[in-house]
Amino acid sequence: MTKETDKKPKERPNQRKVAFRNEAINALVNTDEDQVTFSKAMEVAKLDCQKCLLHDMHSSKSSNCRDNPFCIHRLGLEKFEKLITQEQETKEEAKKDQKRRDLNDQPAGLINGGNFCYVNSFLQVWFNVPEFRQLIYDFRPSENFVPPEAPRMNVQATMLALQDIFYTLQTTPFNETDKTSNLGKLLRLNSEQQDSQEFGLKFFNALERCLPDHPNGKETLKRLKDLFTGETCTRIVCKCGQRSEREETAISLTLNIEGYCTLLDALDAYFGEEHLDDFKCSKCNKTGDVSKQSDYVKLPPVIVIQLNRYKYTSKGRQKLKTPMAYPREIPAKAFQRTNNSIPPPAEMYDLFAVTIHEGNNAECGHYYDLIKSPLNQKWYRYNDEAIEAIPKPPGTEKPTTAKTEKSRKKDKEKYPTDQKACYGLLYRRRDAFKPLPHPKLPPEELIIDSKTEIEELFEGLTKKKIEKSEKRLYDLERRINKVKISYGKLETHSDKYKEANEVVFLPTTLLQDVLAQEYEVAKGEKKKKKKEASENEEKKKNEEDEALSAAIAASEADQRDKASSEPSTSAAATEAGDDEELRAESETPNPENAESTQVAIMETDEIMDTTPTKDIDILAKAMEDNALPTVEVPQPELKKRTRQQNGEVKYVYSQRTPRKSHNGTNGTNSSPQKQPVSSRVAALLSSHEIPTCGHGKMSIDPILYGDVKAVSRAPAIALLREYDFRVKIVYDNGENVFPENEKERDVFIFTAEDICMECVREMREEGNFNNQLEDDEKLVRRILKEEKQRCSVKCPSERPDGYLYVAKFALSNFKKSAMSARENRLAQSHNKQGTLHFDSHPMFQQKSNSGYLTLSLKRTRGKPRKSLSEIPEKMQKLDEIGSKELPDEIIADEEEISENMGSDIPTKPVESINPDALVPFEKIEFNSELRCSHGGINFNQFRLSVSPEEWAHLKVYFDECYEVKCSDDVCDQCRQMEVDAQNGSENMRGLVREMRKRISDTLKTVESRAESKEDGADIKYGICSVFIDKLRKLTSRQSTSPPSICQECLLCPHQQPFKGFLNEDNHKDSHVVGLTEEEWNTFLTEIRKLEEAGDDQSIAVDPCPIPIENGQIVDMCEKCFEQHIKFTEEQKYMFENENIYVKLVNLNVEEDIAKANGKARRGRAKNLYAIKMSSTNKLMELKVQLYDKTHQLPNDQLLYRTAGGEQFDVSNNQKTLFDLRLSPNNNDNPLILIAQQFSPSASQADETGDRAPERGFVDTALAH
Repeated sequence: MTKETDKKPKERPNQRKVAFRNEAINALVNTDEDQVTFSKAMEVAKLDCQKCLLHDMHSSKSSNCRDNPFCIHRLGLEKFEKLITQEQETKEEAKKDQKRRDLNDQPAGLINGGNFCYVNSFLQVWFNVPEFRQLIYDFRPSENFVPPEAPRMNVQATMLALQDIFYTLQTTPFNETDKTSNLGKLLRLNSEQQDSQEFGLKFFNALERCLPDHPNGKETLKRLKDLFTGETCTRIVCKCGQRSEREETAISLTLNIEGYCTLLDALDAYFGEEHLDDFKCSKCNKTGDVSKQSDYVKLPPVIVIQLNRYKYTSKGRQKLKTPMAYPREIPAKAFQRTNNSIPPPAEMYDLFAVTIHEGNNAECGHYYDLIKSPLNQKWYRYNDEAIEAIPKPPGTEKPTTAKTEKSRKKDKEKYPTDQKACYGLLYRRRDAFKPLPHPKLPPEELIIDSKTEIEELFEGLTKKKIEKSEKRLYDLERRINKVKISYGKLETHSDKYKEANEVVFLPTTLLQDVLAQEYEVAKGEKKKKKKEASENEEKKKNEEDEALSAAIAASEADQRDKASSEPSTSAAATEAGDDEELRAESETPNPENAESTQVAIMETDEIMDTTPTKDIDILAKAMEDNALPTVEVPQPELKKRTRQQNGEVKYVYSQRTPRKSHNGTNGTNSSPQKQPVSSRVAALLSSHEIPTCGHGKMSIDPILYGDVKAVSRAPAIALLREYDFRVKIVYDNGENVFPENEKERDVFIFTAEDICMECVREMREEGNFNNQLEDDEKLVRRILKEEKQRCSVKCPSERPDGYLYVAKFALSNFKKSAMSARENRLAQSHNKQGTLHFDSHPMFQQKSNSGYLTLSLKRTRGKPRKSLSEIPEKMQKLDEIGSKELPDEIIADEEEISENMGSDIPTKPVESINPDALVPFEKIEFNSELRCSHGGINFNQFRLSVSPEEWAHLKVYFDECYEVKCSDDVCDQCRQMEVDAQNGSENMRGLVREMRKRISDTLKTVESRAESKEDGADIKYGICSVFIDKLRKLTSRQSTSPPSICQECLLCPHQQPFKGFLNEDNHKDSHVVGLTEEEWNTFLTEIRKLEEAGDDQSIAVDPCPIPIENGQIVDMCEKCFEQHIKFTEEQKYMFENENIYVKLVNLNVEEDIAKANGKARRGRAKNLYAIKMSSTNKLMELKVQLYDKTHQLPNDQLLYRTAGGEQFDVSNNQKTLFDLRLSPNNNDNPLILIAQQFSPSASQADETGDRAPERGFVDTALAH
């Protein structure tokens, strides 16, 4: 029996549908019965409407028009106009892409090949130093240079690689380039994350060591040193007058920022006097009188400032997140303070670059830069390949000090990101002329290869993109026009058709589904918008572009060699190979392809896009006007390639070796195959249905509700044929019928002639019934209001002859019962109620000895694909668990569809009646509540008297009624049972009250002894705790059921006690309560008296006493006792949807270790996760939930029962929480998860790879 909690809430009726139906019923009620003809039925069904003119004006809202059954507007066709507009915009964007990048306004970025952000950061900063870029351009290779042996750096190859990078960044028409890979190979850089500032220092030091070995390197090294190398002087002065100075070169300044919030404060600390308390003067031999100070003697044109954002503690190296305010301009005297013997050429230095380290710790993160262009003086954010202008320059307008920052802190002003994460600052000396001159490019012979490669790549990509866009726009417009024509032919109205059989009905959802899937197929690659493209898609696009450029640059001879020896790697060849693979998959009826059908369909347009634009018009003429674009397999198959000739892309076709099918025959030997767009759409369509009336015909209810549309017959049949719809009728009793195709009907479909006239007449009867029922309902309400005058108890006076009694309950439910009785009568005559199903089965056929095998590529409606594994989807993704085989249920469904659809359509019903569906209708007998179990009149029901006229109005709605005349007597047996029950209850209440007074003191003594757990020496017997609880809760109101001393819950099947006394584990279970002999006799005597008073015929049964000696239970069943203890213990670990608490502990933090299993509230709450689980869940499911919260992979998690306790490793992943004995609500003793750091792969966009500071660049060319 279904519980009340399992019942589904009653659905609220659709008020709009109810209003439409009531309107039709009222129209039929106002019509005479002889005038209810077929013409009237057509009028009531609104099939006499004219063309709908409500949607001529443009509206972006898409909603089904339910006022006119002929209106098929607003079903989704309006979305296609927006699609054409988007495609036209794409075409214009493709033409705009032909324009080269603005070299003066839009800088180019560097693509990050994997953990090379520190290299990109260094290159992008120094690329914007014109002097450095010019000296790189001025470097010339020498034939006399002998490359050194590894591991020493090849300085000539390195300088030429830098030259190529800078030239590409300056001249490329693209917004990004990938040129850092060659430099990384020359420097032998690995994929580990490194420090950007450290890389810069190591790189410049390597150039200083290696450039002198090159014939043309000395001049380059001199210019390099003059650019960023300055001279500093360190002075040590004693009060006695002793003075010592030491000069040295300085490449950069490394400032300690801990304790400082502005750059000027950090510089003051760096250049300020430092007292050396332990230094002993060589002249006066005194300590404590010596001071040390550093200062610039000669300032370089470019000053590099490194901000030391790391500190070493007992927990390791940690990052400082101190905000550092730095100015956009700084005076030269801030660096050169005391020695002005060599004054700087300019008084001010301007900020032009800021290096930012993004990350929470010192071992990993990501570098990007804010750089000021030396040409247009604009600021840009350089984040690898993403370059964007920033509206506000970084830094402060003027130099600030700690006092200024404190006032800003009081104002609660937030620090910008660049101040909280700045890692390096670069200042350029302010010269007299701006902007700086544009660097002069290297000679033509050094850059000819890069220049040619860039031009060929740009021309090839832009031309291909425009051709694809034009071809796609043409196909899209042609496809949309075809859909519009088809739906235009479908539309009809009263002026267009003459006979009723010219109008057929299609489900509104079917028409919407066709348009929706046509839209999805037409949209194709429009799903992949630039703004929504993921980084993986961008990477894939870059790889395709590289493949295409390689194909354009390759010669025809190389292409022929590759075609004969190995598969081509060009983009065009890849597309041709994809085309061939798609055809091979379409020829094989593999159920596994069902899920990938939509993806393959959407990629078909891209395969077709390789046709040149000039062939579009020829293709259009070759196609028929009523056919959609198709994909033809030419004979023989040609593989399309691209080659570059005279700066233009040429298309070369070569014959490909035919692919052999799985049966051993060549796939190209068959006749050309076509895959129309309609077949692709059919693969995506769902099933749809039209409800049939109880007489097996077309009901007018779906027409009134707008669930079906009235359309022209011939175009509708053509539509169903085009999308390969099959029809069957499924009756509610489980019978399936495949209707025979009638004349001129390729597909069985309801026409206007099939409108059920019986249902129309029943609607009229329903209206009359409702009107009469409404009047009689008023009569019933009046009878209920006159309860005092009509009730047999409140008004026991004699009734007139012929009056009858009606149960009050029957009157209260009169309307509901009357409607149910009518529904039952209709249900008995409606034995053909069901649904007309429209199923689309796109067929990929494979010819075999037994004919053609047809398989459906779509799942049955309402039956989602089942997974073989019970592991959640997220676990399958993490552990790469999955199966490509289909479940047996789906394979069985596919085979059943194949057998039905592959053979001829049956002309006889398929006998598949479900016996469970043939449920007999429940008969409703009015006033049956007054019939008692003895066959007389029920004494316990309230009865209201009605007159014979009123009874006639009430019984007309029911086939069976139970008449009870007012003169009839009630059942004597029922009356006597009621009297006996009332008298017995009063006597029992009095006995209970007296017993409660007598045993009150005894009960209190037993309870107090049980709570204190005293082992009384007088304890002789044991009694069940359940009896004590019932006795304590017994009141005078529960007089009819006094508790009995059963003792059964304490005795095992061997009739021996197996439960013990009260303890912490069994406080919720029944247990033994000790009693003295006097207490036992008192309870036994009092219960015996109550039982005898309640039932004179009862037989007294002595309860089985449980003897107790010296505080121990005698004759305890040890075997059953052990099983009970085991069961009680297991109950702790059986739970449903309870919290499992897991605490995240960092072993590097001593506080976390101390509070891992802490009892304090704050110690427990820190890093504590509560996860809803059940005892039947597996440990892997718990780890997956932890992955969502901590981002630690399940198989890498270090999960422990307690700190230092049992570890739940990978071998326990498939065990349930019950098997592992994990108890719920364990917030006092949570599981322990050790915090970890991980090194993701280099393909990830967010670089968080762990850095190895102890090794640095030891294994690279920079260290030698």
